[in-house]
Formats: sequence, structure tokens, C-alpha cells
Amino acid sequence: MKNAFVQMQNLYSDRKGITGLETAIILIAFIVVAAVFAFTVMTTGLFSSEKAKTTAQAGIAEASSTFAPKGAVIAAANNAKTSVETITFQITTASGSTGTSIAKSKIALIYSDDNQRDSSSANISARGTADGILKTVVINKIVGDAGSPDLLQQGDVAEIIVSLNTTTAGKATKLDKNQIFRLELIPQQGGSLIISRKTPPELMKVMNLE
Repeated sequence: MKNAFVQMQNLYSDRKGITGLETAIILIAFIVVAAVFAFTVMTTGLFSSEKAKTTAQAGIAEASSTFAPKGAVIAAANNAKTSVETITFQITTASGSTGTSIAKSKIALIYSDDNQRDSSSANISARGTADGILKTVVINKIVGDAGSPDLLQQGDVAEIIVSLNTTTAGKATKLDKNQIFRLELIPQQGGSLIISRKTPPELMKVMNLE
């Protein structure tokens, strides 16, 4: 009888099953916490990667030129053939570039040579008296949809005519023969387009500067 009582007491005092259940609960809790932590880390990593990709793409787009030259650069001298009066060149969109505005108010122009530097928006008349070498700028779309003259898209071509002051009045020094000049066209978005040429030893009415 005493042995039966001891066996019953041992049965009620046996906690092996409860200990095993507690261990399982703790293990499940660890797994859940680890899963949540892993999900958080992965989500943060993916977000960071996507952000880095977006930033890199934006940087590349900003550094890449928006415009590309198309054809030759033509200079024309004044009637006396003593200075360059106009510089004409064509542009198109660079490879991979989307539609870009060619409205004169949306484009900046910087001219420089050995004697001077002049900068303005392409809408030079908006700055008042043009006492620098830049006189006027004309931008005409010559290939593409005529219904959107201020938008240059893939395959479109625009012609830009830059008129220069041909006197040495004010801040301007005329562009003479055998001189290197540089024109930088800067759109609102994307990289700038640089046109750099040298005038020939003798000025002519029309000069192909290649």
C-alpha cells in the first residue's frame, strides 16, 4: 500500500512534460524574434539598395550631357570681315536623354575666349542692355514636331544662332581671326554641351569650323 502511495506521489511530482513545453515555447519565441529581426534587416537593406540605385541614376543623369552636337559649326564674319558676327550650330538630344526644353528662358549660355567671359540666359534681351559680347540668341527646331517648338525629343534637331557684338564698346572685345572661343550650353537638367573652336587665320563671310 505504501509503495502504491509513493508511486502516485512520484507521478504527480514528475514535471518533465511541463519543462519540455516551456522549452518549446521559449524556442518558438526565439524563432519568431529572429524572423522579425531578419525581415527588418532585409527590408532595410533592400530600401538602402534601392535608394543608392536611385541616387546613382540621378547622378549619372545629371553628369551626362543632355544635348549632342549635330553637324558642323558655321561662323559668319561681318561685312568688313573684321570680326565674327554669328556662330551657328545644330543640336539634338544625347543618347538615352528624354525630351528637354529648348525655350530660351530655360537655357543658359556662357561664352569665353582669351579676352573675355560673358554669361546669360539664351533670352539675352531679358537682361537689359547687352554690353557683353553675347548679343542675341535664336533657337529654332528644324527637325521634329512643329507643334511643340520648345521641346526637343529623340530624333529632333534644333538650330542655334548666336550673334556677337562686333565692336569693342563696353565690356565686349570682338572675336577676331585666329582665336579660340568656347560656347557652353547649359539646360535646366542634365550636363552641359560645350562647343569649342578656333577661327581661321583669315576671316571670310562664311566659315566652316568643322
